Amino acid sequence: MKRVLLLAFFFYLTAVGSNYSSQTWYKNPLRDDLRLEPPAASALDYLSLDHRGLLADILFIRAIQHTGSLVWKPLDFALDSPWKYAIMDRVTRLDPRYYNAYLFSGMGLIQDFDDILLARPILERGIKSFPESWELPFWLGYDFYLYQNDYITASHYLLLAAEKPDAPKSFFALLLKTLNHQGAYHQAQALMSRMARNQPPGSVKILYEKRAARLKHLAQLQDAAERFAGEKKRKIESIEELLKSGLIEKIPSDPLGQEYYWNREQERVVAGKRG
Repeated sequence: MKRVLLLAFFFYLTAVGSNYSSQTWYKNPLRDDLRLEPPAASALDYLSLDHRGLLADILFIRAIQHTGSLVWKPLDFALDSPWKYAIMDRVTRLDPRYYNAYLFSGMGLIQDFDDILLARPILERGIKSFPESWELPFWLGYDFYLYQNDYITASHYLLLAAEKPDAPKSFFALLLKTLNHQGAYHQAQALMSRMARNQPPGSVKILYEKRAARLKHLAQLQDAAERFAGEKKRKIESIEELLKSGLIEKIPSDPLGQEYYWNREQERVVAGKRG
Protein backbone atom coordinates (compact mmCIF):
# COMPACT_ATOMS: atom_id res chain seq x y z
CA MET A 1 0.00 0.00 0.00
CA LYS A 2 2.83 2.39 0.87
CA ARG A 3 4.48 1.66 -2.45
CA VAL A 4 1.27 2.55 -4.31
CA LEU A 5 0.95 5.80 -2.38
CA LEU A 6 4.57 6.70 -3.06
CA LEU A 7 4.10 6.04 -6.77
CA ALA A 8 0.93 8.11 -6.84
CA PHE A 9 2.72 10.98 -5.07
CA PHE A 10 5.64 10.72 -7.50
CA PHE A 11 3.37 10.91 -10.56
CA TYR A 12 1.50 13.83 -8.97
CA LEU A 13 4.76 15.76 -8.55
CA THR A 14 5.73 14.89 -12.14
CA ALA A 15 2.43 16.25 -13.45
CA VAL A 16 2.75 19.44 -11.41
CA GLY A 17 6.33 19.93 -12.59
CA SER A 18 5.38 19.41 -16.25
CA ASN A 19 2.55 21.91 -15.96
CA TYR A 20 4.83 24.45 -14.27
CA SER A 21 7.52 24.08 -16.91
CA SER A 22 5.00 24.47 -19.73
CA GLN A 23 3.74 27.69 -18.16
CA THR A 24 7.18 29.04 -17.28
CA TRP A 25 9.81 27.90 -19.76
CA TYR A 26 7.61 28.09 -22.86
CA LYS A 27 5.35 30.91 -21.79
CA ASN A 28 6.13 33.06 -24.82
CA PRO A 29 6.20 31.69 -28.39
CA LEU A 30 9.36 33.68 -29.07
CA ARG A 31 11.58 35.14 -26.35
CA ASP A 32 12.35 38.82 -26.72
CA ASP A 33 16.06 38.17 -26.56
CA LEU A 34 15.79 35.90 -29.60
CA ARG A 35 13.62 38.22 -31.67
CA LEU A 36 15.49 39.99 -34.42
CA GLU A 37 13.21 41.86 -36.77
CA PRO A 38 13.85 40.89 -40.40
CA PRO A 39 15.90 43.64 -42.07
CA ALA A 40 14.42 45.26 -45.14
CA ALA A 41 15.40 43.38 -48.29
CA SER A 42 16.69 46.61 -49.85
CA ALA A 43 19.05 47.15 -46.89
CA LEU A 44 20.72 43.74 -46.90
CA ASP A 45 23.77 44.89 -48.86
CA TYR A 46 24.47 47.70 -46.38
CA LEU A 47 23.82 45.65 -43.24
CA SER A 48 26.01 42.75 -44.33
CA LEU A 49 29.08 45.02 -44.62
CA ASP A 50 30.14 42.89 -47.58
CA HIS A 51 29.81 39.72 -45.46
CA ARG A 52 26.54 38.42 -46.86
CA GLY A 53 27.25 34.81 -45.93
CA LEU A 54 27.93 35.70 -42.30
CA LEU A 55 24.69 37.68 -41.96
CA ALA A 56 22.79 34.84 -43.65
CA ASP A 57 24.22 32.40 -41.07
CA ILE A 58 23.22 34.65 -38.16
CA LEU A 59 19.64 34.97 -39.40
CA PHE A 60 19.44 31.25 -40.13
CA ILE A 61 20.53 30.44 -36.56
CA ARG A 62 17.81 32.76 -35.20
CA ALA A 63 15.18 30.91 -37.22
CA ILE A 64 16.45 27.57 -35.89
CA GLN A 65 16.40 28.88 -32.31
CA HIS A 66 12.82 29.99 -32.78
CA THR A 67 11.70 26.64 -34.14
CA GLY A 68 13.78 24.46 -31.84
CA SER A 69 12.68 20.92 -31.06
CA LEU A 70 8.91 20.59 -30.94
CA VAL A 71 9.11 17.23 -29.17
CA TRP A 72 9.12 18.65 -25.64
CA LYS A 73 7.03 21.77 -26.20
CA PRO A 74 3.36 21.89 -25.15
CA LEU A 75 0.74 21.47 -27.86
CA ASP A 76 -0.32 25.11 -27.64
CA PHE A 77 3.21 26.37 -28.35
CA ALA A 78 2.74 28.62 -31.38
CA LEU A 79 5.37 29.48 -33.95
CA ASP A 80 5.44 32.92 -35.53
CA SER A 81 5.12 31.85 -39.16
CA PRO A 82 5.29 35.30 -40.83
CA TRP A 83 8.40 36.13 -38.79
CA LYS A 84 10.26 32.89 -39.45
CA TYR A 85 9.58 32.95 -43.19
CA ALA A 86 10.52 36.61 -43.43
CA ILE A 87 13.84 35.64 -41.85
CA MET A 88 14.31 32.76 -44.31
CA ASP A 89 13.46 35.07 -47.19
CA ARG A 90 16.31 37.37 -46.13
CA VAL A 91 18.68 34.42 -45.66
CA THR A 92 18.12 33.14 -49.19
CA ARG A 93 18.33 36.64 -50.68
CA LEU A 94 21.66 37.19 -48.95
CA ASP A 95 22.94 33.83 -50.16
CA PRO A 96 20.96 32.37 -53.11
CA ARG A 97 23.12 29.21 -52.88
CA TYR A 98 22.16 28.47 -49.26
CA TYR A 99 20.71 25.03 -50.03
CA ASN A 100 20.01 24.02 -46.43
CA ALA A 101 17.98 27.18 -45.91
CA TYR A 102 15.70 26.28 -48.82
CA LEU A 103 15.41 22.71 -47.58
CA PHE A 104 14.68 23.83 -44.01
CA SER A 105 11.96 26.15 -45.30
CA GLY A 106 10.14 23.23 -46.87
CA MET A 107 10.74 20.72 -44.08
CA GLY A 108 11.63 21.97 -40.60
CA LEU A 109 9.58 25.17 -40.62
CA ILE A 110 6.30 23.69 -41.89
CA GLN A 111 4.12 23.48 -38.79
CA ASP A 112 0.77 24.89 -39.92
CA PHE A 113 -1.53 24.38 -42.92
CA ASP A 114 -0.80 27.77 -44.45
CA ASP A 115 2.95 27.70 -43.88
CA ILE A 116 3.47 26.17 -47.32
CA LEU A 117 2.00 29.33 -48.88
CA LEU A 118 4.76 31.34 -47.18
CA ALA A 119 7.40 28.77 -48.08
CA ARG A 120 6.45 28.52 -51.75
CA PRO A 121 8.18 31.68 -53.10
CA ILE A 122 11.35 30.81 -51.17
CA LEU A 123 11.45 27.26 -52.50
CA GLU A 124 10.69 28.40 -56.03
CA ARG A 125 13.79 30.61 -55.88
CA GLY A 126 15.68 27.56 -54.62
CA ILE A 127 14.49 25.50 -57.59
CA LYS A 128 15.89 28.16 -59.92
CA SER A 129 19.19 28.25 -58.03
CA PHE A 130 19.45 24.44 -57.91
CA PRO A 131 17.75 23.19 -61.09
CA GLU A 132 19.08 19.64 -60.65
CA SER A 133 17.70 19.21 -57.12
CA TRP A 134 14.77 16.81 -56.76
CA GLU A 135 14.33 17.52 -53.04
CA LEU A 136 13.11 21.11 -53.33
CA PRO A 137 10.25 20.45 -55.79
CA PHE A 138 9.45 17.22 -53.95
CA TRP A 139 8.89 18.98 -50.62
CA LEU A 140 6.78 21.65 -52.29
CA GLY A 141 4.62 18.96 -53.84
CA TYR A 142 4.44 16.90 -50.66
CA ASP A 143 3.45 19.90 -48.54
CA PHE A 144 0.73 20.99 -50.95
CA TYR A 145 -0.58 17.42 -50.93
CA LEU A 146 -0.48 17.01 -47.15
CA TYR A 147 -1.43 20.46 -45.85
CA GLN A 148 -3.55 21.96 -48.63
CA ASN A 149 -5.11 18.93 -50.37
CA ASP A 150 -4.18 20.77 -53.57
CA TYR A 151 -3.55 17.82 -55.87
CA ILE A 152 -3.04 19.89 -59.01
CA THR A 153 -0.24 21.97 -57.51
CA ALA A 154 1.18 18.93 -55.70
CA SER A 155 1.38 16.87 -58.88
CA HIS A 156 3.02 19.76 -60.75
CA TYR A 157 5.95 19.87 -58.32
CA LEU A 158 6.13 16.09 -57.83
CA LEU A 159 6.35 15.63 -61.59
CA LEU A 160 9.12 18.21 -61.66
CA ALA A 161 10.96 16.27 -58.95
CA ALA A 162 10.48 12.96 -60.77
CA GLU A 163 12.20 14.35 -63.86
CA LYS A 164 15.46 15.02 -62.00
CA PRO A 165 18.27 12.55 -62.69
CA ASP A 166 18.82 11.53 -59.06
CA ALA A 167 15.14 11.38 -58.05
CA PRO A 168 14.39 8.23 -56.01
CA LYS A 169 11.53 6.04 -57.19
CA SER A 170 10.13 5.74 -53.67
CA PHE A 171 7.81 8.74 -53.99
CA PHE A 172 6.32 7.73 -57.35
CA ALA A 173 3.36 6.15 -55.55
CA LEU A 174 2.53 9.54 -54.02
CA LEU A 175 2.82 11.17 -57.43
CA LEU A 176 0.49 8.60 -58.98
CA LYS A 177 -2.02 9.22 -56.21
CA THR A 178 -2.05 12.96 -56.80
CA LEU A 179 -2.44 12.47 -60.57
CA ASN A 180 -5.33 10.08 -60.05
CA HIS A 181 -7.01 12.47 -57.60
CA GLN A 182 -7.27 15.12 -60.30
CA GLY A 183 -7.96 12.76 -63.19
CA ALA A 184 -4.64 13.41 -64.95
CA TYR A 185 -4.70 9.94 -66.48
CA HIS A 186 -2.36 10.61 -69.40
CA GLN A 187 0.45 11.72 -67.09
CA ALA A 188 -0.28 8.89 -64.66
CA GLN A 189 -0.22 6.33 -67.49
CA ALA A 190 3.13 7.63 -68.77
CA LEU A 191 4.61 7.37 -65.27
CA MET A 192 3.16 3.90 -64.66
CA SER A 193 4.52 2.67 -68.00
CA ARG A 194 7.94 4.03 -67.08
CA MET A 195 7.82 2.19 -63.76
CA ALA A 196 6.79 -1.02 -65.53
CA ARG A 197 9.68 -0.77 -68.00
CA ASN A 198 12.18 -0.38 -65.18
CA GLN A 199 10.95 -3.48 -63.33
CA PRO A 200 12.65 -6.87 -63.83
CA PRO A 201 10.46 -9.70 -65.15
CA GLY A 202 8.08 -10.99 -62.53
CA SER A 203 4.76 -10.43 -60.78
CA VAL A 204 5.45 -6.77 -59.94
CA LYS A 205 6.19 -5.94 -63.58
CA ILE A 206 2.97 -7.65 -64.68
CA LEU A 207 0.97 -5.71 -62.08
CA TYR A 208 2.50 -2.41 -63.19
CA GLU A 209 1.71 -3.22 -66.83
CA LYS A 210 -1.92 -3.91 -65.91
CA ARG A 211 -2.15 -0.63 -64.00
CA ALA A 212 -0.67 1.20 -66.98
CA ALA A 213 -3.26 -0.42 -69.23
CA ARG A 214 -6.05 0.64 -66.84
CA LEU A 215 -4.81 4.22 -66.85
CA LYS A 216 -4.69 4.17 -70.66
CA HIS A 217 -8.35 3.09 -70.74
CA LEU A 218 -9.30 5.76 -68.19
CA ALA A 219 -7.52 8.42 -70.24
CA GLN A 220 -9.37 7.37 -73.41
CA LEU A 221 -12.75 7.30 -71.67
CA GLN A 222 -12.13 10.63 -69.94
CA ASP A 223 -11.16 12.23 -73.28
CA ALA A 224 -14.39 10.91 -74.82
CA ALA A 225 -16.41 12.24 -71.87
CA GLU A 226 -14.89 15.69 -72.35
CA ARG A 227 -15.66 15.60 -76.08
CA PHE A 228 -19.25 14.64 -75.21
CA ALA A 229 -19.52 17.62 -72.84
CA GLY A 230 -18.17 19.92 -75.55
CA GLU A 231 -20.68 18.69 -78.13
CA LYS A 232 -23.79 18.23 -75.95
CA LYS A 233 -23.08 21.07 -73.49
CA ARG A 234 -23.64 18.77 -70.52
CA LYS A 235 -21.84 16.07 -68.56
CA ILE A 236 -22.52 12.42 -69.29
CA GLU A 237 -24.73 10.47 -66.91
CA SER A 238 -23.01 7.15 -67.59
CA ILE A 239 -20.28 5.66 -69.76
CA GLU A 240 -22.97 3.95 -71.81
CA GLU A 241 -23.81 7.37 -73.27
CA LEU A 242 -20.36 7.47 -74.85
CA LEU A 243 -21.10 4.18 -76.55
CA LYS A 244 -24.52 5.30 -77.81
CA SER A 245 -23.13 8.60 -79.12
CA GLY A 246 -20.45 6.79 -81.12
CA LEU A 247 -17.56 8.45 -79.26
CA ILE A 248 -16.21 5.02 -78.29
CA GLU A 249 -16.55 1.68 -80.08
CA LYS A 250 -16.79 -0.37 -76.89
CA ILE A 251 -16.30 -0.11 -73.15
CA PRO A 252 -12.87 -1.69 -72.47
CA SER A 253 -12.40 -4.46 -69.96
CA ASP A 254 -10.42 -3.52 -66.89
CA PRO A 255 -7.23 -5.66 -66.69
CA LEU A 256 -7.57 -5.71 -62.90
CA GLY A 257 -11.09 -7.11 -62.92
CA GLN A 258 -13.02 -3.97 -61.90
CA GLU A 259 -15.30 -1.83 -64.05
CA TYR A 260 -15.22 1.69 -65.42
CA TYR A 261 -17.99 4.10 -64.56
CA TRP A 262 -18.78 7.80 -64.36
CA ASN A 263 -18.40 9.25 -60.86
CA ARG A 264 -20.81 12.19 -60.61
CA GLU A 265 -19.21 13.67 -57.50
CA GLN A 266 -15.69 13.67 -58.97
CA GLU A 267 -17.00 14.37 -62.49
CA ARG A 268 -14.64 11.91 -64.10
CA VAL A 269 -14.33 8.30 -65.17
CA VAL A 270 -13.03 5.99 -62.44
CA ALA A 271 -12.29 2.30 -61.97
CA GLY A 272 -13.72 0.18 -59.18
CA LYS A 273 -17.05 -1.05 -57.90
CA ARG A 274 -20.08 1.18 -58.15
CA GLY A 275 -21.30 2.29 -54.76
